[in-house]
Amino acid sequence: MKRNVQNLLIIVSIIAGSVFMNACDEGYTINTKKMIQDEQDLLNEYLEIVEDTLSQLGAHFNYLDSMGYAFFELREGTGDSATVGKKVGLRYTYYQIGRDSTDTPGIYFSATNNDDPKPLVYTVGDIDVYSGIFSGLDLAVRHMTYNSKAWVFISSSLWTRQDFTPRVLELELTYLEN
Repeated sequence: MKRNVQNLLIIVSIIAGSVFMNACDEGYTINTKKMIQDEQDLLNEYLEIVEDTLSQLGAHFNYLDSMGYAFFELREGTGDSATVGKKVGLRYTYYQIGRDSTDTPGIYFSATNNDDPKPLVYTVGDIDVYSGIFSGLDLAVRHMTYNSKAWVFISSSLWTRQDFTPRVLELELTYLEN
């Protein structure tokens, strides 16, 4: 008898839990394809807004590649490009691209290391999101030389997570291992 009561309580608990969980999820769906498309549209809209400014600075924009990545060199550096296995140091400012109250795309400050006494130092190719080395950042650094400066536009898939928020990275390579 005691065992039947325990089994009955377990069954009732399972049914009640299922009803509660289904009630909470009713009408809530995530359309990932739409979120990815909205992010891509936002990135493209912002690039259209800043294209003239970047052109005046001497940077040229051809296209946003399929990964959601566009690189603009603002200042040409010297020497060889940063390659996998070389240690580099860089200064950065990160921005998120979002919409204001009038639905106009703009950038919003996220983080910088410009006030730190030392630059971010890492080995090219060693992606470690816990240390702040994201795949989009590493990809950008591979296009840079010592003392070069660049603006990089990336989708969230090249950032730490898929949060559907595009970023702008302002980068300066301050050290490049020989």
